[in-house]
Amino acid sequence: MTSPEDAKAICECQLLGLEREGMETSSNPNVVGVGIGRKIVRGIATSDIALKVYVKQKIHPLLVRDEQVIPDEVEGVPTDVEEAGEFSIWRPIPPIYQRKVRPAMGGISIGHYAITAGTLACLVRDAGETFILSNNHVLANENRGAEGDPILQPGRFDGGKTDRDVIGRLDTFVAVDPAGTNLVDGALAKPFDDRDVTPDILGIGRLRGTKEAVLDEKVMKSGRTTRKTEGTVMDVSATLRVGYQTGSYVFTDQMIIKGERGAFSAGGDSGSTIVAYDGNAVGLLFAGSPFFTIANKMSHVEKALDVQIV
Repeated sequence: MTSPEDAKAICECQLLGLEREGMETSSNPNVVGVGIGRKIVRGIATSDIALKVYVKQKIHPLLVRDEQVIPDEVEGVPTDVEEAGEFSIWRPIPPIYQRKVRPAMGGISIGHYAITAGTLACLVRDAGETFILSNNHVLANENRGAEGDPILQPGRFDGGKTDRDVIGRLDTFVAVDPAGTNLVDGALAKPFDDRDVTPDILGIGRLRGTKEAVLDEKVMKSGRTTRKTEGTVMDVSATLRVGYQTGSYVFTDQMIIKGERGAFSAGGDSGSTIVAYDGNAVGLLFAGSPFFTIANKMSHVEKALDVQIV
């Protein structure tokens, strides 16, 4: 039997295209490396030494082209195919909160095609139809959006493009009123395919329903920028003046939340669902300051948009 080192040299030539004296070179586009190591059986390393073949993707044998099949052995040395992906230098990649995710879930980047990015709150339902919930200023561009406008996931700031990342269309929104008072900064998008979305919220799970928050209640949220954070409800009936790109608006009966360890939210977290520790949604995050986060009460959001949390 050929030694594992000699078998490895053969594979370097035939699978990776490296030149070896007296051998004809070829390459397999799915192979990213070869080596020598323990044979893995059902996820457990055995005592047997094998010729390791590292591939981009492990494909069912019936789907592999004949010319790309990895033999069970090379010159008597058994092979062991392992999925490795593609090797590269470690480049910074965006966290899952800022990447394209299908099915999309609460907590990740989303936005109207003309804005930077905000956060997908959760899924809601109206008359049997499923919709994506977030803020007016996330999905409807501060009243400037029109029904049918494309909604990107991820948002434009996170690389979302209208030719590949449109998850749905703007359906409706609660207009923010510069002259009067406001309760809700909310909007709905209709996904093209319900299979592209899930009721789960990243890092939190599935909501149990909605309820009213009380003072000193511990809450959490999952958002595009600061990810999962925890905080305490400091006020449940605040009247506040909030700055937007298009002006300054007054909101009444709002929740104020303070982070437990540092900031509870930051820019890009707008749209996050505020969740009590019992799993009930209590608010829709829409604004903040260096010290506090502001949220609409989820009961107001459901009533204004005539929907129910999924």
